[in-house]
Amino acid sequence: MARRTLMQRNRELVDFEVDSLTGEAHIIDVASGDLATSLGAARENRDQVLTALIARRVLSPQRKDEDDILAAFGAKSPVDLALMGHGLSLADQFWYRIPGSSERWEDVNFFDNGWDQGFGAAVLLGDYARLATCSPDAPEVTTPGHAVKAWERNKNGIYLVKAAEHPDGVELVGAKLGSDLCSLLFGDDCYVPLDVVERYGRTCSISPLMLGGDEELADGNRLCAMANMWESSTLGRGGITTKACDALIDVLAAIGVSDASAHVARRACFSCLALLMDFNPGNVGTIRRIDSKAWRVAPIFDYDGAFGVPLNGVTISQVCENPLLAELFCAHRFSFLKPSWDWSWCDLRALDGFENVIMEAYASCRSLPPVFAELIAHLFVTQRDYVNKVVSSATLRTV
Repeated sequence: MARRTLMQRNRELVDFEVDSLTGEAHIIDVASGDLATSLGAARENRDQVLTALIARRVLSPQRKDEDDILAAFGAKSPVDLALMGHGLSLADQFWYRIPGSSERWEDVNFFDNGWDQGFGAAVLLGDYARLATCSPDAPEVTTPGHAVKAWERNKNGIYLVKAAEHPDGVELVGAKLGSDLCSLLFGDDCYVPLDVVERYGRTCSISPLMLGGDEELADGNRLCAMANMWESSTLGRGGITTKACDALIDVLAAIGVSDASAHVARRACFSCLALLMDFNPGNVGTIRRIDSKAWRVAPIFDYDGAFGVPLNGVTISQVCENPLLAELFCAHRFSFLKPSWDWSWCDLRALDGFENVIMEAYASCRSLPPVFAELIAHLFVTQRDYVNKVVSSATLRTV
């Protein structure tokens, strides 16, 4: 068992013990009486909340190069690796220190002190032996997700770089289309832009960090706890559904977000149009300013899987040979929108002709069947018609 103090900036929250193999944590001593605000942790579930927080601050078990990274540091598990450093993240203001240590937030945080960018370079190069000379205090150690990724800092800001999994980077075409759709339909404040670049000979996506040094992201998991909906919420359990969206509206409203319905409608609309089933607590949330405690809804930032074929266990070739299967699936899976949500922001005329953008984007992907671009464009048009009917119905309800 390892013992640490969980910090929020310079405030001690709890002393705890954690099993570095399983990640199961137990609170030994509570230093702050404000756990409900910080973590959403009541007395009856605080070990559970802390264990969940620790689990979200490690390499994902699904990350493609997890074993290579752990081996390079001689770490027994992702939790063990995070405990080798301070467990710092670019997403929030929590970190670990040895009990009794005098270290301060100003001494360790990434915004003021930076980090060893050799970590990210080694990962993108696939040269994991280089990690032996790197510090484990790197944001890659606490960034979730399955893709090979690295953080990059330059004079313009901080950026997340994700390497393509396919040799021709075909999945990044869909991600870029997702970002472009958001740009047209939602406006700058409601999405994080994504571009496609080359890094170390690899095709990658790149997107800016959506937080400043005085902000933190409270993802869906933490929001459920803070809203005292830890057990009852269906958010992220079983994909995106009407029930999951209603649960997110309830959670956001419970912490004082005034436009919760409009925000969730935008998120759900994007999923329907981009044929994106992924809807988990890690890719939704709110952003809080540390000084004023003011909340704002996090923009859409995860485009993995957008404008692909949303059928598990079925190959692209099989779907292209039977397009009716894909059409029937989408009609079933992406028909969960509610006219009672706030659609006052939605003007689908901004997406006129976007099917042609899809066709052009996929035309250069030689690894795809020739009919794939046409199929995805057709599915998009079908979904756009569906969303338009929902919005029209919502308008009639308000007249």
